[in-house]
Amino acid sequence: LNTKTITNKFHISLKVPSGYLYVLENSNFIWLKKEITSGNLSLIVYQLPYTSIKQNNNAIKRIVKIRDSINGRFIRGAISNTKMVTEAAFSPYFSKIEIAGRKTYETKGSWEMQNDYMNGPFINYCIFDDKNQRILVLEGFCYAPSKQKRDLMFELEAIIKSIQFLKPNKSGKSKLAN
Repeated sequence: LNTKTITNKFHISLKVPSGYLYVLENSNFIWLKKEITSGNLSLIVYQLPYTSIKQNNNAIKRIVKIRDSINGRFIRGAISNTKMVTEAAFSPYFSKIEIAGRKTYETKGSWEMQNDYMNGPFINYCIFDDKNQRILVLEGFCYAPSKQKRDLMFELEAIIKSIQFLKPNKSGKSKLAN
């Protein structure tokens, strides 16, 4: 996959294997999808203002609210009046980690398509990019009914954790940032 669009929009590089295609792209949101036997894998990237998620005990509630708002806006089911939301029956797992030397909130849980019968696991990373005063969100999720999902989620996690932050140089091309 040619990731120049991601690099130009977000000044990052990701190692995305072949098979992924751009599904949706707008000024602040990119959705990649890979079709697999009886399902698909998706990777989304977007950025938020740096102050969108306070670094306190309410972070998980805020992440779920933002996730439901943005994913619900862009990710719809085949039936009208459907949208992706975080499954309410299970509390998402939340932890603080570091990716590419930056503080990151990791959230793992289940998503469902409201008013439809689709669901599956997701993994969401909110990376605090101090230098650019933004929160970069990378999320992977899959839809694969009656199939083991562990290896699929490992693939998405590996793609996300391959992130490298770049900085534009004088020629306008991006180069590796610290």
